[in-house]
Amino acid sequence: MRFSKSILSFSLAVALAASLYASAFAAQPGFGNFSYSGNYIAGQFSDVRATDWFSQSVEDAYNFGFFRGKSDDKFDPGGFLTLGEAVTLAARLRSIYHTGKADFDESSPFYSVYADYAVLHGITDGHDDYGARATRARFTELVFRALPPDALPAIRAIPDYGVCDVAYDTDYCDAVYALYRAGVLTGSDRYGTFYPDSNITRAEACAVMVRLAVPTSRTDAPLPGSMPADVIFQRSMDAVFLLETFSGNGRSIRTGSGFFISGSGLAVTNLHVFDNAASATITMYNGDVYPVKGIHAINEDYNLAIFSIDSEAGSWSFLKLADSDQVEAGNTVYTLGSPRALINTISEGIISNPNRVVDGETFIQFTAPISFGSGGSPVLNTLGQVVGVASSSFPYGQNLNLAVPVNYVKMLEPGECIKLSDLLED
Repeated sequence: MRFSKSILSFSLAVALAASLYASAFAAQPGFGNFSYSGNYIAGQFSDVRATDWFSQSVEDAYNFGFFRGKSDDKFDPGGFLTLGEAVTLAARLRSIYHTGKADFDESSPFYSVYADYAVLHGITDGHDDYGARATRARFTELVFRALPPDALPAIRAIPDYGVCDVAYDTDYCDAVYALYRAGVLTGSDRYGTFYPDSNITRAEACAVMVRLAVPTSRTDAPLPGSMPADVIFQRSMDAVFLLETFSGNGRSIRTGSGFFISGSGLAVTNLHVFDNAASATITMYNGDVYPVKGIHAINEDYNLAIFSIDSEAGSWSFLKLADSDQVEAGNTVYTLGSPRALINTISEGIISNPNRVVDGETFIQFTAPISFGSGGSPVLNTLGQVVGVASSSFPYGQNLNLAVPVNYVKMLEPGECIKLSDLLED
């Protein structure tokens, strides 16, 4: 009997060790933990047809346990993802990657348990308005933080500033570029445009989730390094305007150009445009006119001013700022401004010298034609990003023009708004 107990104890120890080994093995993080747990039946959602671009993504995302239908027979592929749904997806992604399952208790509202998990594991820093729609940028941040860095190795070379509409100083920049370089994000058009502030649909989120879970589904196709001039014009025209200044008695002094650098209405132009001005207005491409509210920052050495306009509008189209240190001689550039008050005139040229020193200051010399009134125009690269601010030209040369490197704009820190009339009095 003593021998039998020893055998039993040994058997139990072996069984326990095997169980612990299996448990430890199953808990190892990795893509091997993603397997079909659902049983998608073709045609179960009446709004997902086999010919739809997203049909396979919906099926895979459903079977991986990421998504469920909005009802038994509706998936709502074109519906916008809410933040509650986005944090749920990120939590399920992390849980499956680390444990092979996403067994969360039901809660009310449904996202509550997922949101708590997301905060606990650093997917998000705090709770949010989970009923609001998720922007593409916010969704990308959440799923990026759900996986460890080594789960997103770069498989395609995308330079800094290589995503045309993602500013490199935004909170979501690291997440977006990591997912582009990993081949998870592909962009919304042939130029790889991200549209960070747009809302993401459930169908689009399905495609992203599948690429996150299945590395072999990711793309290594490069992003285009340029856009044609007509596309750059169409994308930039609502962010560029004619600027006109006036004396204290309302007499027009001069015209110039300017452009928005934020959705809140902060804009840039040459400081000299405001010389002796008691007031000013901007005129948009569509003819709308707005008064200038005041100046927030200046750089006298580089002839720069950051100002704002007086408007109730909630959001403005604005241009993304590139890194002017990356500009090279021979690069194609465009200017878009209002020479001789001709609103939104585009011209093409090249960088003649990216580091032209004039009177002890460094400028970008370029050949795109400019005229009186072009001062303050953005100088754009082939992705439609600002590399410089047109400032001056040599009067007796042929397209010998100078722009202030845009990195000097980035150095300006907007402060309180000072009215032009107050500056004039000073």
